[in-house]
Amino acid sequence: MRSFLSMQLLFAMMFLVMSGCSIQSTVPPTSKLSLNAHPNIPVIKDSAFKEKVIRMGVIESTTMLSGTTIYYTTDSGENYSYTKARWNESVTKKLGDAMVQSLSKSHIFKDVIPFRSLAKNDLIFEINIYDFSQVIHDDGTSTVHMAVKLRVVEQYNRNIIATKLFEKSINDLEGNVQGAMKGYNKLLNDCLTETLKWLQKNA
Repeated sequence: MRSFLSMQLLFAMMFLVMSGCSIQSTVPPTSKLSLNAHPNIPVIKDSAFKEKVIRMGVIESTTMLSGTTIYYTTDSGENYSYTKARWNESVTKKLGDAMVQSLSKSHIFKDVIPFRSLAKNDLIFEINIYDFSQVIHDDGTSTVHMAVKLRVVEQYNRNIIATKLFEKSINDLEGNVQGAMKGYNKLLNDCLTETLKWLQKNA
């Protein structure tokens, strides 16, 4: 009798363990999200920079933007992160890649080279990300902010040729990660478009 009860207990424990594994396997995986920019890129044929090679400098940002965690803030100033969503690549990496692609397609410069390129360059393109955040409000809506400082610097004498501060917010978005992505992608597109107009004006 005791042997029979022991067998029943053993089977019950095995069932619970297997059930737990089954439940865990049905947990939705973490979503990998990415910034997607599709700006309207005009080809600039008569740029004063058309014979200049520009190098992308190191992008300066907070440590939160150099990782893959997606953060948000509440009206009371408390910081949280989304548990079921992550950046596929960091904000710093994606913004830099989008800027290189945008500048290359516009033909404002002779070439746009990455920071570690061995090629010689005439200019440096500096980017400082001051703000890239979502605030979820008490009414369930959210606001996203983006503030980026841009500089074109001469390589050899370090003179600043031009500077621009892009700073914009979008209100009345959904108070979730989908609302954040919608706002961030719109702000990134606006930033790239305004950057090209600014460079064309200063070229």
